[in-house]
Amino acid sequence: MNIAVILAGGVGNRLGAGIPKQFVEILGKPILAYTIEPFDKHPDIDAILVVCVKPYVDYIWELKEKYSFEKLKWVTEGGATFQESVMNGMNYLSDKAQKDDTVLFHFGASPFIKPDIIADVIKVCKEKGTNAISTTDYLLLSGMKKLPASVSDPNNFTEEYINRDTIAVMNTPHAFQYGFLVDMYKEAVETGVIDTVEPHTTTLMYAMGKKIFFSKGSQDNIKITTKDDLELFEGYVLEQQLKSKDKVAGDVVVFLADGFEECEGLLVVDLLRRARLKVIMASIMGRRYVKSSREILIQVDCLAENVEYDKAQLIILPGGRIGIEKLRESKLVKEKCREFAENKYVAAVCSAPTILAGLGLMEKATVHPDFKDSMESVEVLDESVVVDDNIITGQGLGATIPFALELVKILVDEEVADRIAKTICFRE
Repeated sequence: MNIAVILAGGVGNRLGAGIPKQFVEILGKPILAYTIEPFDKHPDIDAILVVCVKPYVDYIWELKEKYSFEKLKWVTEGGATFQESVMNGMNYLSDKAQKDDTVLFHFGASPFIKPDIIADVIKVCKEKGTNAISTTDYLLLSGMKKLPASVSDPNNFTEEYINRDTIAVMNTPHAFQYGFLVDMYKEAVETGVIDTVEPHTTTLMYAMGKKIFFSKGSQDNIKITTKDDLELFEGYVLEQQLKSKDKVAGDVVVFLADGFEECEGLLVVDLLRRARLKVIMASIMGRRYVKSSREILIQVDCLAENVEYDKAQLIILPGGRIGIEKLRESKLVKEKCREFAENKYVAAVCSAPTILAGLGLMEKATVHPDFKDSMESVEVLDESVVVDDNIITGQGLGATIPFALELVKILVDEEVADRIAKTICFRE
């Protein structure tokens, strides 16, 4: 059995986030969840143990449910140091792991981990029969610091060259044959060696004369420590999302573009999801986030080109002066509006009905008064919501709730719409 032990016992003081860094959210998802995910999906991993800072133990189980981590089997408390957390994890597995099982230890704040690194550390550990540690060559020029302080110390300098070809840069995951690990720590405690070294497994191995075997590493498998690291990881996540070509299916598609009106987009999403409809927020910007009219960054569900439109019943266009111009310029948006207008549903609110008017999709509608002159030959009614066959329009932000409830009536039923209205204390 191959067991991944994710070390999430640190408090992350250097990051200055106010919470342990592994629990800081990037685009609405905690770093720890990003770290667990590649281990949970890896075919070589059989089970996962999270060694966690005590106040967050229950939160780990919440993450398991939220992100459907099937291999996350156990959670236990961490220690004050890396080594104590390793020992806590090792001891917790005493009645769960066999001597010849492979146990991988990985930082909870190292979410850049790739599948090939996981596979190779397991492979090398099994081949050597004792251990393997993800390692890379050191590629930069290097010198010995005169003081052990940071290079930011103005009194520090270097005058001694270090041959970079002699340096091995070790990272996690660390893999051990479970029996080897247990025996090593038992000897270290009995001889007192464990109290004489820096609290890391690698320094302990050096002190005990153990060979450390190298497995595949990567320069980009960094541990998040600073705010710069957070920004780097956020960019990485957005890039990976952009590359994703997975199709997304749902009942309703809400097209979002930079400059969309927040309430007209997100309030509609909220109320439709309360009706148990699967609502997809789809970006037409070519990226997995959009910036609203008031510069709020919104993470969407997918790119508009990755939606399975044949499974959707309704598409929605929110307003926003800048946003509707971007929607109007989109060939995909116009194509889908025409397609859905034939035998499904199309809805637009505030200024967005002008797009549908330009496509000649309706005879009557409502629209924000400022845009009445842009409605072509459409009959404009001074009403909050207008239903013209399978085209539904809303007058503006103030009409967003009745607009969304009308959509619930159409797609679900009136009883559900009334229940939601009562829940949110809405009165006509």
